[in-house]
Amino acid sequence: MWPPRFGRTRLETFQIGDHRYAAQPFTSPRKKRARSCLRYPAVHRRRRRRKHRSQLPGCGAMMVVKGYSAWSARQISILCLLWATGLFLRIPVLAVSPLAGRIAEDLKLSTTGTGALTIVPVVVLALAAPLAVWAIARIGPARTIAVGLLLSAVLSASRGWTSSAVLLFAATIGMGIGIAMFQTALPSAVRGWLPAQAAMGSAVYLNGMMVGELLGAGATLPVVVPLAGQDWRMALALWAIPAAVIALLILLTGEKAKPGGPTPVAPDWPDGRTWELGLWLAGSIAVFFSINAYMDVTLSARGDAAWLGVLIVAYNATALLASLAMLWWKAAWIGRRRPVVMTGIVAAAGMIGFGFVPGPVGYLCALVAGFAASLQLILIMSLPPVVTAESNVARLTGGITFVGYLVAFALPLLGGLLSDAVGGVAMVFLPTAVFILTLTGVSRKCGGYAECASDVGGKV
Repeated sequence: MWPPRFGRTRLETFQIGDHRYAAQPFTSPRKKRARSCLRYPAVHRRRRRRKHRSQLPGCGAMMVVKGYSAWSARQISILCLLWATGLFLRIPVLAVSPLAGRIAEDLKLSTTGTGALTIVPVVVLALAAPLAVWAIARIGPARTIAVGLLLSAVLSASRGWTSSAVLLFAATIGMGIGIAMFQTALPSAVRGWLPAQAAMGSAVYLNGMMVGELLGAGATLPVVVPLAGQDWRMALALWAIPAAVIALLILLTGEKAKPGGPTPVAPDWPDGRTWELGLWLAGSIAVFFSINAYMDVTLSARGDAAWLGVLIVAYNATALLASLAMLWWKAAWIGRRRPVVMTGIVAAAGMIGFGFVPGPVGYLCALVAGFAASLQLILIMSLPPVVTAESNVARLTGGITFVGYLVAFALPLLGGLLSDAVGGVAMVFLPTAVFILTLTGVSRKCGGYAECASDVGGKV
């Protein structure tokens, strides 16, 4: 009998495919006592007589068991691979920061050269994004991820065996190209491997990226360096081993045949979403890195340098909290424009608050800005697999990465120049805040980013 009646058992919600419905109690016209049962929406009441439950939308990708969705073993293994791959989007870059003093001492690097070890890979990420789009079109996303992981692992380890600064930076540039390859290919792989759960797949690998940020900066000295016998060269090699193992696992799992027909090999520059999302990405990255870069100077100018250690750890932890929040919300915001805009405004306001308000209120503003900027970055980087056709995911991702990282590199530098010219440490945050607020005003008015809803594999 349908709808099913549960007697004393009250079922609050039930799910069919990707759609979740609320149980609605009603009073039977024949009996006065209330009975808890499930009311099927009208559109599905008509379908249920013609189709089996497994034929309803979304049921082909997930199993429906007793009213809830269960991931298959294949999907869980894919999510694990995505999460592990996301770790190494940041570990090779940020693992250098705790080792910078030892590297500078051994290779006689200047202060500028030491700082460039973490800045150069960010610039290479932007410049190599179009190359990654070409590689995806030629060999497919899975092989591009594997090649990028292997390239970054080998060249990251080789940084430890260089004898000069020139060779060190050459290896760093090559490592950045490898990271750009698999970072650009990950959204395409998510769309191909998890077509009905692309938003959740994106949230998972971006959670891995946030965890990688903490591990790269926080676990290198207390964990990896002792395992390496206090040798920074061996420490870089140890970090590279898991990346190579993940690349081999991706190659062993295989991938679908490459779609036939000509595939575009360059970002889709005429697409307005490339520029809009790229500029929003630049704002989120600039907020996060500006506060990180100038936190020491800002606190020292106020006489609060004693709070630096606690605040910088708490600030960087907001990125992980943002990714966990996105997983908790089951990626419900991905594909909607308003959350992207609102998180950008909150991040800009928090950054200005940290720059101009001293004391605990300013610290709280920094944490709010870090959380909002990280949330916005996740929302933007998760968009390509869910708002465009599968053949266009790599092009959109490559364009967003190119625009976003280049502009994000320029904004903190512009803030530093403004601070030197005008005076006042807080002025370093002004260009980024003005950029975000201006972008909010000129951004096109639309309800969402999914311009081709029929091409979207999952629920947006």
